[in-house]
Amino acid sequence: MQIPVRHLSGNVLWTVHGQTWAIWRVEGEGQAHVSRRAKMQRLALIESLVKSLHGEAMLLSLCPQVNPATVVERMISGIDIDASLAYEQVAHRTLDQLEQLELTGRTDWLAVPLPTSRRQAVADAISAARCEVALQLGLLPAAVSVREELARLTQAADLAASWPSQLRLRPATEAEILWMYGHATRRGLIEPMLPDPGQQQVRGRGRGAAALGQAVLVEGGHRIAHDSDDEGGAAAGRGRRRRQSRTGQRAANPFAHRWLEVTTEFGPSYQALLALAEMPESFSFPGSEFLTSLDQFPFPVDWVVRLAVEDGASAEAKSRRQARELAGQYSEYDGEMAGVPASVDKAAEGLAEYRDRLTSSKSEVEVRAMGAFAVWGGTPEEAERRATELQNYFAGGEYTLARPRGEQENLWYGMLPGARTPRVMAQYAQFLIARDFAMSGPFSGSSLGDDTGPLYGLQLAGGGIRPVHVDFTRGPRKKTSASAAFLGELGAGKSFAMKAAVYWILAGGRRQGIPGSRGRAVIVDRTPQQEWVRFASACPGTTQVIHITRDASVSLDPLRLFAGKEAQRFTESFLTLLLGISPMEDDGAALSEAIETVLAGPNPSMRVLAEELATRGAEDPASKSVARRLMAVKRKDLARALFDESLPVVEADSADTVVFSVASLTLPKKRELEGDRLAKLEWEKTFGRAVMYLIAALCRKIAFERREEFCTAVWDETWWLTSSPEGLELLIELLRDGRKHNAGALLGSHDPYDFGISDPELGTIVRGLLPRRLLFRHTDAVLARRSLEFLGLDANDADLVTEVTTHLSPINVSDDEQAARAGECLHRDLLGRIGGMQVLIPNDPKVAAVIHSDPEAAVAA
Repeated sequence: MQIPVRHLSGNVLWTVHGQTWAIWRVEGEGQAHVSRRAKMQRLALIESLVKSLHGEAMLLSLCPQVNPATVVERMISGIDIDASLAYEQVAHRTLDQLEQLELTGRTDWLAVPLPTSRRQAVADAISAARCEVALQLGLLPAAVSVREELARLTQAADLAASWPSQLRLRPATEAEILWMYGHATRRGLIEPMLPDPGQQQVRGRGRGAAALGQAVLVEGGHRIAHDSDDEGGAAAGRGRRRRQSRTGQRAANPFAHRWLEVTTEFGPSYQALLALAEMPESFSFPGSEFLTSLDQFPFPVDWVVRLAVEDGASAEAKSRRQARELAGQYSEYDGEMAGVPASVDKAAEGLAEYRDRLTSSKSEVEVRAMGAFAVWGGTPEEAERRATELQNYFAGGEYTLARPRGEQENLWYGMLPGARTPRVMAQYAQFLIARDFAMSGPFSGSSLGDDTGPLYGLQLAGGGIRPVHVDFTRGPRKKTSASAAFLGELGAGKSFAMKAAVYWILAGGRRQGIPGSRGRAVIVDRTPQQEWVRFASACPGTTQVIHITRDASVSLDPLRLFAGKEAQRFTESFLTLLLGISPMEDDGAALSEAIETVLAGPNPSMRVLAEELATRGAEDPASKSVARRLMAVKRKDLARALFDESLPVVEADSADTVVFSVASLTLPKKRELEGDRLAKLEWEKTFGRAVMYLIAALCRKIAFERREEFCTAVWDETWWLTSSPEGLELLIELLRDGRKHNAGALLGSHDPYDFGISDPELGTIVRGLLPRRLLFRHTDAVLARRSLEFLGLDANDADLVTEVTTHLSPINVSDDEQAARAGECLHRDLLGRIGGMQVLIPNDPKVAAVIHSDPEAAVAA
């Protein structure tokens, strides 16, 4: 094997052929789950890029192997692991689990040869020839001068500045470029890990590629049978001769198998290379992004497209000659009874259309695209099977992938930056204009999640298994919100995903360098089975459960719970809901004045407030009316938690998790809160609605208490909070102020309208304060469209609606497949990227036993 690099500096490499190439890493954007408008914008961007290229270019997409140890290192990054025993144990179990999986990613690259003058080209060719001669003589070639390095690096930077600014790219590092060649030789083996962007130092100036040529490439493999050392006689000798004969046949016929064996000191890598031989005559967009579809396979696929870009005027001159040649074919059929074949007419029409599009704009270019793909496996048979699966998939879309015999090695070299375009790729060249090529969907390898944090899920992009790290505590450190929304129908996985998020917050809350840090959660559990109580008890840390029942054990008196302006505000809002009075009428004003007076006294409480209102009522009819209503509440058995001053006030400072179990509270249904039905609510529902608001205010108080601790407020079925204007304002306040108090909220619901989205003004606020959004299965098309719109996608996109209603954690499959696909969702991460993901159960046996809310799981627990 001969590596085509003779010198490397920054993102510029000098080749043994005399060319100088520059390489950039492109930040891809996933197109599988974006709106049609976003796809059209991306199409225009890629088209603009292609038009700005001149001559040769190379688009490369590689699937790096992900080291399980790297995944775990990212999991524990920033965690005080010595103080997080449960997290450490989960990390060890996760490492054992990941070592059995094929973890990959996808990275996109753009490489172009730097323009050069004729004189410089001759000088570069001579320099490359001298280098080759020196190597043949066993001498160390002269390095490229520092002056030339700086000139070429400046030229590369100037070239990149001429490309569309919307394309997010950066110069590749030397370590990344060297990784490309190591990856090519060790696909499927213990590959070199893709370096971090900050790893730029390569030992030995420009010489880092020297050791990469230590690989043996054999077309179709080269298997040598080894005999045992027995001295068996004639029979053993005949067996040896038979084995040698078979080996000799394989050695003599290297084209018998269409795969390539790349052998290094790490063992043989079995790779199958395919060339793009044919494409459809026309394209429709969206739908023609065949490069994007490579991530649909359960195994990784590397691809390269080499481009030869020519301006439209020069290309049109060639097409005129083709048109004249085609016109001459008509004369060949003069006198033919059957007439001119339809294929000639079809070719003439196609060429006329192509010429028309080629000359429609002065900026138009002709693109000669030459594509190749690489798959690999642990055995030749596995590589063959994957290649066949790839061929069969694209055959249905009129794409032909050829596996030419005897050309596997040439195709392999064709995927290396700096190598010359092999003749076999040129033979399969496809002639397109810029827009047609852009429709193929290059640079679509998008990451999902955070750089570090717990292993929350796996990306559904395919191409192997891609870890997704999600750190729900990261928002405040990045100066953004730490809140998240979870949407989905019953049984789709919404509550399961919220529980997984809570587990990671609690287990990994102790941070390095932050004294007193810990993860906390405040949860409202409305389920009769107390599923959140059982789950919280299995999580790391201590748990305090507060039961809201007739036999109350703690006080919920707002005048005792809160102080200052908070006590005034929350008590007024709570009592206006409870007593059914308007805050802006006489009754509301009388209540506000009495609360202010009570708070100025030594021991404010609801009992004192009732007495104050009764005293005022002797002269004020409004106060008398409010006092009468309040005394009616006091006589109810459920009101003991409000008026009994012997009960202790809730103190939740010591517990890591505080759970309010409120299953005994009766809440109104959503339809009962509409129109004039609210005034006719039963007492239990009115009381339940008001107390739930009070609990939400208490959750906010706990979450905001200590800034060194991250706390999340968990509100499943959020409609009970946002059904009242007071509750919705309380939610928005928590979302707005959560970042500066190192807190956030996890909101779950079936309908995004429960987050206030139906209100144009409040909906805009909520959207901006919920950066993370997870959408699970919704078989109802109306709710699916609402949820897609909330996620930031096109609600009218039929494919997206079908995916949400049918493809996410489908229910019309076997029980085993349904269990294997539980937790599938569309995830909008902190950076606004949207992709498919499957949420994982934390690798903690105690939590795994109680994390599901299925009836069977609850009985087993």
